[in-house]
Amino acid sequence: MSVSWINDLIDRYGMTYPRAITERDITERDRDRLHEIAKEFRVIFSMPQDELANFSNAVLEKTRFSPRIMNHGGSGWHIHYYDDFSFDERIRSNTAMSIMSLIIHGEAGRLKTCKAETCGNVFVDTTRNASKVYCDVKTCGNRAHVANFRAKAQNSTPF
Repeated sequence: MSVSWINDLIDRYGMTYPRAITERDITERDRDRLHEIAKEFRVIFSMPQDELANFSNAVLEKTRFSPRIMNHGGSGWHIHYYDDFSFDERIRSNTAMSIMSLIIHGEAGRLKTCKAETCGNVFVDTTRNASKVYCDVKTCGNRAHVANFRAKAQNSTPF
């Protein structure tokens, strides 16, 4: 992941990270910290709900912040879980609070690992009925369907 990719992500999702908006100074350090956070949080995709709750609590115990309800930028009312944090602290606090929200709403099962044999990416299933099994239907899903089709064709007997 590059620094420019992070800035594109901020723009795409309308993140209101103050430094990014005013100075656009996402650094190589920010990128490196995101990699570290990804490794730290990867375990959540295989945790039972009780461990997931304990993990989120432990993350937030290390973070001092003041939640605020905001309405700006056309995104409607929402909660900001940060003070004057660095980029990585903001990502950690928002992610921990999002995990808590999934648990509270009985949706922790939406934290998934791609079922493709050669993948292993993780994702949050945002489909209506939580039925997504591949991180990307265009790549992993398509490969799995093609492999399944070929296996069936190979095992079928001609008339």
